[in-house]
Amino acid sequence: MTFSLPQAPRWHLVLALSLLNVLLLTPELPWAGFPPRHWIALEAPLIVGLLALLPPSRWRRWLSGLVVLFALAIVFGAAGDALTQTMQGRSLNLYTDIKLIPILIELIVTNLGLPLAVAGLSAAGLAAFATGLLLARLLRGFHARNTPRALALLLVLTSGIGLAVVNAVSMGNAPAGITRLGHPAASFVMFEWQRAQETRQAMATFGRQLYDDDHAYAAPDGQALPGLANTDVILGFIESYGVAAIEREPFKAELRPRLETIEHQLGAAGLSVVTGRVTAATLGGQSWLNHATFASGLPVTSQLRFELMINSPHSTLIDDFKATGHTTIAIMPGIIRDWPEGDLYGYDEIHTAESMGYQGPSMGWASMPDQFTWQRVEDYALSRHQGPSFTELATLSSHAPWSPVIDVIEDWSTVGDGRVFDRWRGAGDDYASLWQDTEAMRRNYAPAIDYSLQAATGFARRYLGGNLPGGDHALMMILGDHQAAPAIIGGSPGKDVPMHVISDDPALLRGFLDNGFRPGMFPPGPEAAIPMAGVRDLLHRIYGDVTPGETSPTSDVGF
Repeated sequence: MTFSLPQAPRWHLVLALSLLNVLLLTPELPWAGFPPRHWIALEAPLIVGLLALLPPSRWRRWLSGLVVLFALAIVFGAAGDALTQTMQGRSLNLYTDIKLIPILIELIVTNLGLPLAVAGLSAAGLAAFATGLLLARLLRGFHARNTPRALALLLVLTSGIGLAVVNAVSMGNAPAGITRLGHPAASFVMFEWQRAQETRQAMATFGRQLYDDDHAYAAPDGQALPGLANTDVILGFIESYGVAAIEREPFKAELRPRLETIEHQLGAAGLSVVTGRVTAATLGGQSWLNHATFASGLPVTSQLRFELMINSPHSTLIDDFKATGHTTIAIMPGIIRDWPEGDLYGYDEIHTAESMGYQGPSMGWASMPDQFTWQRVEDYALSRHQGPSFTELATLSSHAPWSPVIDVIEDWSTVGDGRVFDRWRGAGDDYASLWQDTEAMRRNYAPAIDYSLQAATGFARRYLGGNLPGGDHALMMILGDHQAAPAIIGGSPGKDVPMHVISDDPALLRGFLDNGFRPGMFPPGPEAAIPMAGVRDLLHRIYGDVTPGETSPTSDVGF
C-alpha cells in the first residue's frame, strides 16, 4: 500500500508563492527597513499562476529555472543596493558598478583574510544555491493537472488587477489596503534599465570630452603652470576626511580644537594656510576616482569613466607639472601589487608599499602609518631632486575601520625605516572584527582623522618652514578624498571635503582667497564649494598664463 499526500501540490503552490513573494520584496529592504513597505509583491502570484496553468514539460522546467534565476538576481541586486547606500549614500548603478565586483571581493579578502573571506563567500553562495534549489522544487511541484485551474486563473487575474490598480493610484492617494500591494521587483528592474540608458548617454558625452580637440585639456602634453615653475608642490589626500567631520557631532568636538591648534602651529612656523570646500566625485569610498577627478579636471564618478579616462590621450595635472619642469612623483602606500595605472598617468617615479622600505609593524588595515609616508616625501622629493618636484601621495591611517589610532612621533628624525613604530606592534590586529562594530568605528573615526592631520601638518612645519634647500618655496595641498560612509558619519552628509593649502610664501595663496577659500584651517560654507573636477582649472587660473575656460562640468556627476 502506497501512502500519498494528495494535497501536497497545493502546499507546494502556497510555499512557492510565499517564498517567491519574500524574495521579490527584497528591493524594498535597503530603504524601507523591515518589515517592507509592501506585504505582497504582485509579481509573485502572477508568476505562480501562469506556471500553474502550464502542463508538465521541458519548457515549463526551463521557465521555472528562469524564475529562480530572476528571483536570486533581484535578491543580489537588493543586497548590492543596500551596501551601496550604506557605504556611498547612493543607489546601485548596475551599468557601472558591475565592474566593482572584483574590487569588492579583494576588499573582503584584505579585511577578513583569505580563510574567512572564502568561508563567508562560500556560505553566501551555498545559501543562495539552497534557496534557489528549494524554490525550483516548489515550482515544479504543481501544475495544471494537480492544481485547480480556477485557482491558477484567480491568481493571474487578481495579480493583474492589482498591478493595474497600484499603477493607477501611484500618482495619487491610494486606499489604505492598496498600499500593501506593490511590484518592487519590476520597479527595481525598470529603475536599473532607465538608469542604464541615462548612464550610457552620459558615458558617450564623457567619451567625447576625452577626445574633443577643442577641449582645453584634451592634448596629451598638458599645460604649464608658470606661476609654480620654481616651487615644490605636494598634493596629499587624507582618507575619509570630509567636512562632516568638522561640522557634525560628536566628531567636531575633537577636530575643531585640533584645527585651531594646527592653525597657530603653522603660523608659528612661518607658514600661511587657506582652506576651501571641494565637492568630491564619490561618497564613502572609491578614492582613486577622486584622485582621477582632481588630476584630470573631469568628473570621474565611476570605474567605467576611470578606465575610459586613464586609457585616453586626455592630459592630467601630472602632465601639467611635467610641462612646468617638475619631477613628478607618486607615493602610494596602499598599492600592494603592480600598478599599471601609475604608468599610464606618466609619473617619473612611483613608490608603492613594496618599494617604500617600511620595516615597522602593520597598522591594522593600513600597511604603514601616515607619518612614515609623509617622511618619505622628504626622502624621495625634497632632498633628492635639484629642481622642483610635484609629489602626490595618498595616506592610509584614517581608512576604515580606523584602528589602531596611534600618536605622532615627536622627533621626526627617528622615523627612519619605521621600526620606531614597534611600540604599537599588535595594536589593531582585530581590525577585521571592527567592521561588525559600527559604534567602535564611530568612536575611532575622529581620533584617526586627528592623527592624519597632525602627521600632515607636522611634516609641513618641519620641512616647509624655511628648511627647503636652496631657498626654494613650496605649495602643499591637503584635502580629503571623500566623506566617510553615511553609516559612520550620519545620513545625507553630502560629498564636500576640506582642502587646506599651505605655503611658506603668502603670495602663492592669494589666488585661492580670490576664489572662495578663506584664511585658516576651517572651510567656508557650502555656498563656496567648488567641484573637485574644477580644481585643475582653478590652479590654471591662479598659476597659468592662459585661461583654459569651461573645462570642469559641474552637473554631470551622477554616473
